[in-house]
Amino acid sequence: MCTTQSSEVSQGEESADVTATPAESEQTHPAMNSAEDVDTQAYTNIHAEAIPQGDAKRQFSAGSHDAREFACDVGNTMKTSVREKPLATAVDVGGDGAQGPSDGKRKAKRSGLAKLSAYVTKGMEDAFERHGRRVAANAHTAAALCMVFSALCSLGSFYFVTELRPYSLWLPQDSEFIKVLNWQSKNFPNTYRRHVAFWEADNILTARTIQEMWRLHVRVADISVGPNGTSWDSLCARVPSLPTQVEVPEEDYEYYEYGVLERRRRNAGHFLDYDMSLSMSREDYCATMDSLPKVCLETSLLEVWGLDEEVIMNLTDEQVLEDINSKRISEVFGYGVNFTKYLGSVSYDEEGKVVSAGGAIHVWVTAVDQEGVLSGDVVVDQGSGELVDANGFAWEKMWVRTVLNDSSRPKDIHAYAQSASSFGTVSDENIWGDVKWLVLGFSLMCMFVNMTLGRRNLVQQRPMLAFMGMVSVGQAIAVSYGLCSLMGIPYCPVNSILPILLIGLGVDDMFVIMAAWEAVGRKKGVATLTERAGLTMRHAGVAITVTSLTDVTAFAVGATTDLPALRSFCIYAAVGIFAVYILQSTFFLAWLVRDESRMEEHKNGFFWCITHKDWKPWACSKRDLLADIFKHGFCPFILSGPMRAVILLGTGALAASSIWSTMNLRKEFNAMWFIPKTSYLYETFEVAGKHFPEAGQSGYLYFSNVSLPEDLPALNKMINDLKDTEVIQSIDPWFSALDRYMAQKPELANTTLDYSLLQDILSIFLQSSSGASYRGDFKVDGTLDCRAPAPPVTSFRISFTHHPTENTQEESYALKAVKSVMASVPVHGFKAAWAQAYSIWETNEVVGHELWRNMVLASAVVGVVTLILLASFWSALLVLACVAATVVGVSGTMAIWGLTVDTVSCIALVLAVGLSVDYAAHISHAFLAIRGVQDKKERARAALEGVGPAVLQGGFSTLLSFILLAGSSSHVFITFFKVFTAASVLGLYYGLVFLPVILSFVGPDPYDDIEEDDNFAPATEHDVAYTNDAFTPDPDTESKIVTRF
Repeated sequence: MCTTQSSEVSQGEESADVTATPAESEQTHPAMNSAEDVDTQAYTNIHAEAIPQGDAKRQFSAGSHDAREFACDVGNTMKTSVREKPLATAVDVGGDGAQGPSDGKRKAKRSGLAKLSAYVTKGMEDAFERHGRRVAANAHTAAALCMVFSALCSLGSFYFVTELRPYSLWLPQDSEFIKVLNWQSKNFPNTYRRHVAFWEADNILTARTIQEMWRLHVRVADISVGPNGTSWDSLCARVPSLPTQVEVPEEDYEYYEYGVLERRRRNAGHFLDYDMSLSMSREDYCATMDSLPKVCLETSLLEVWGLDEEVIMNLTDEQVLEDINSKRISEVFGYGVNFTKYLGSVSYDEEGKVVSAGGAIHVWVTAVDQEGVLSGDVVVDQGSGELVDANGFAWEKMWVRTVLNDSSRPKDIHAYAQSASSFGTVSDENIWGDVKWLVLGFSLMCMFVNMTLGRRNLVQQRPMLAFMGMVSVGQAIAVSYGLCSLMGIPYCPVNSILPILLIGLGVDDMFVIMAAWEAVGRKKGVATLTERAGLTMRHAGVAITVTSLTDVTAFAVGATTDLPALRSFCIYAAVGIFAVYILQSTFFLAWLVRDESRMEEHKNGFFWCITHKDWKPWACSKRDLLADIFKHGFCPFILSGPMRAVILLGTGALAASSIWSTMNLRKEFNAMWFIPKTSYLYETFEVAGKHFPEAGQSGYLYFSNVSLPEDLPALNKMINDLKDTEVIQSIDPWFSALDRYMAQKPELANTTLDYSLLQDILSIFLQSSSGASYRGDFKVDGTLDCRAPAPPVTSFRISFTHHPTENTQEESYALKAVKSVMASVPVHGFKAAWAQAYSIWETNEVVGHELWRNMVLASAVVGVVTLILLASFWSALLVLACVAATVVGVSGTMAIWGLTVDTVSCIALVLAVGLSVDYAAHISHAFLAIRGVQDKKERARAALEGVGPAVLQGGFSTLLSFILLAGSSSHVFITFFKVFTAASVLGLYYGLVFLPVILSFVGPDPYDDIEEDDNFAPATEHDVAYTNDAFTPDPDTESKIVTRF
């Protein structure tokens, strides 16, 4: 250095420190390389070819005081000539007219790509310099305006809404599933809500367990909520209770012992649940039906004993087994029931009798209070999107607490709850349940940023600046949430990762700005903070613009997807990243100027009111350990001959294994993954899957405006065709039950079923015990009356159940098989197949296409931006190759880690493209900027020494921002943790290890010198020429590097 005091040294420090050895000399900021000053470089630029390499090494060896003094003299005589040259840009880094060995004054003509990039970069540099000067001149005002702007944008959060309905998140809204769902909501609206308790014990079929079920029944009946005391009795759905005994010929009965009850059983050949409508006159039957009592719809094993407390509390284990094996009629509802359907993990003896069961189902069904809904006293169930009366919704929450309350329950008997609102409630709580990880991440990043931005001494540490940098990220989050909410864009579960993502990206921008600030501070002729801020933004503005623009554009392209959840995240992310970009280049810069002013006054970093008068930095704060590691250890090691061969072979093996592993990556999406594993609902799903694995997915076949009975033969053929597909476990068409019912009426023998007869028999059938269960499957144009023919049928549905599926291939086959049969049915009008599971199955069909689409578009955007920035086709191709290898490696790691291709991983992979390009682009750009060195290996080493430390810190900060997510229970957080850990590690490997090795063999030539262009603005009055790259090669390097910064 010239014989002036370093900025690290106080005024009272002796000049002996100026000529210190490298171990004692001033080191740069950790995010920077160890460039000394521009004068030394200017000397090198002129005399690099004139001085023999050995002499150059001796003259400019580290710590050479004479060489540095001579460089100061030469540099002072060159300032005028430097001012007369055009300003350097991103493409003409080092373009100071260094002479070639043979033609002296020759300058290469710029290519069209280089010229375009030069114009764009020059314009952006000028704009950013003006912006930096304005912010520094009005630092307080700029910071205050940013705060006001963020506060105003955050007001849009008053319109904040969440969207948790699976079919409104993961499916294109123009898909067949959504179309059928909308049709269903109009024609078959759901006015009932089902709440299920799953019982688990070593053996459910014991008197003690049945008695515990009764106690829960009583506690649920005692639940009361709301000012009017809303209870189970006022909310329950009610159904007629048929008498269990009717007057039929005495010879049809035989007496038998039925547990503790004495009952009569019909002889073989008769229905156990005898249909009274078959033996009574229509008038008498209808009168009887009108007089039947209606009971609350609660189904469980308790039906076996008719909800009789005295009988239940006196049961024995033997009686329980006897009754379960012999009873066929519900003592509560009077209908025939196969009670083994209520049992799971059932064991049988040699005679086929049930001897034990590991699980049981207990169901309560409530009716939505339509009057309450119409009055506006409603709550939106986030899981289904249905409107629920507020009292009913409150009762559901209390029901869950009651079922889960095991304070008085035996320890070996467990109950698990799933109310109709559980999915939406748990999902909504999960969105905000991981706030602690955001707080911890914020605190950890504050500490990391403070350690990185500042130095290890009392004055040069920057805790307030680090905190304000994180505050700017918080403002960006508020801007994103506010503006997107104002635009009516719902907040989805996957968006909960956005704050951590913005923290990582915001910290990266801070590193770039700080690196440029430190670099400018070491240059001569920068007298004021206003000028320094302008030149800082000239350096850093283009760099953060490129990375931010790449991410914003990639997410903007992703926002064109048909998947609502992906579109919501992309819009929130694009707005948030752009807000981070604006606030870091304004709010953070303003606080940087204030903090630098504090440092010039030697005020304490933590307590600005304390001034250190005779301060000088500690010796340990002068060293940049990371830069030393790169220069003297890492770079020579990986670029040595043997290691280059090992790296190439190892990278080939890594790529091959990544491709193989990626081929095993499967497509699978399940909305249940968004339920945290620590929630009660997740445990319920685990128990249900354990004891009822044979339960397939149920659905409906919908028909409207069908000609009946003319189309019945075609419908019967459809049923047979569906059974032949072997994807249907059971199907229950109403017309098959109607045929059986009509066959028991002798008066209908040898009659032709025409429209009038169908309507007449359909009316009584739907109100009989044989057909009452199908009543909800019809929509008629009028009111159903037992004594009159049924009104015209406008719509009907047929229930079915799929066989259990093991993987997405089976699901896809089942979906296509059912839809193919439905398409072939020769009936007019509306026809469609629908199942709740189809929302997931169709998502699995779509998500693969969406992943490829977004990956291709994101890669194209990144490729174009990279090509314009680097102005080198070969370099851009190498960068994209590194990005591709990183993404393939991440995909392979996903398969190893058990992740699948779903909407969340699709988002993460698209984001990984933008993340990984930064690592490789910095190295490639630095390699292109180094001139005058023919040896590609030396150029690769100089580029890696220059930008390697900063790239490593940027990758580490990204990894650090996601590392805490490992402790989360959220599927979104866990997926992002795994994907970004892999993306950071692999991106750093390909950028810092593989790419330098490749460049050392087949790296492109450096940028051409640029001839004078009248279209360029005249040189500025700065003492040095600047570039948008804040990282410069070490002037102590032994390579002959001709570059100018």
